[in-house]
Amino acid sequence: MRALVTGGGQGIGAATVRRLAADGFDVAVHANRHLAEAETEAAGARSSGRDAFVLPGDLATPAGVRDVVDAITKKWDSLDVLVHNAGVYERGPFLAITDDDLLDCFRINLFAPFSLTRELVPLLRRSSSGRVVFVSSLLAFTGATAGAHYAAAKAGLLGLSRSLAKELAPGITVNVVAPGPVDTAILAGDTPARRAERQRWIPLGRIGEPSDVANAIAFLASPGAAFLTGTTVHVNGGQRSD
Repeated sequence: MRALVTGGGQGIGAATVRRLAADGFDVAVHANRHLAEAETEAAGARSSGRDAFVLPGDLATPAGVRDVVDAITKKWDSLDVLVHNAGVYERGPFLAITDDDLLDCFRINLFAPFSLTRELVPLLRRSSSGRVVFVSSLLAFTGATAGAHYAAAKAGLLGLSRSLAKELAPGITVNVVAPGPVDTAILAGDTPARRAERQRWIPLGRIGEPSDVANAIAFLASPGAAFLTGTTVHVNGGQRSD
């Protein structure tokens, strides 16, 4: 079994690499700014007996997408799981978001998953059970008070996934995980008071861990999810479930 995880050097992506390797997947670890961390994750997967390697590339550019596609098609002739985790979240009030800010956000959070999936469909079709998993966000459902462009891009993944679930069936399933607050670099700037406030919003009483999201992704990649497509798994401690 073979999986590609974008943004696999840190946070949810790194946790997903570790979980999929533990589940028996060979793993291609994509990274751009966090190449050293991605190398560490790939080395960890190799130490457990898996084939693992790093795919560098700036997915915000067509050339970067092509670099990743070319590299993985030279290495593998099929792909079982494609996890779209790479993303950026630049906060800012709506009136301060420029057209360039909007395009930069959409390029990595929406355009890249669209393009990369399109280019890798031939490899996914050579799998007996191709799986695509998009990492969206709770903000796709609730909106954001300081990141309208991010919420819009993540909401776009919902429409994309539901469309592809119909168009790529029956050979490929397409699903979404939508994390709430997760203890990653995105929350690194929180003050203790802000963190406590976040926790008060969560019925289960804690901030999520990257492994919580990775576990949901691993389920969607597993044989147990063979009859799930076009759906969203909410990983937010009970903040929202529809």
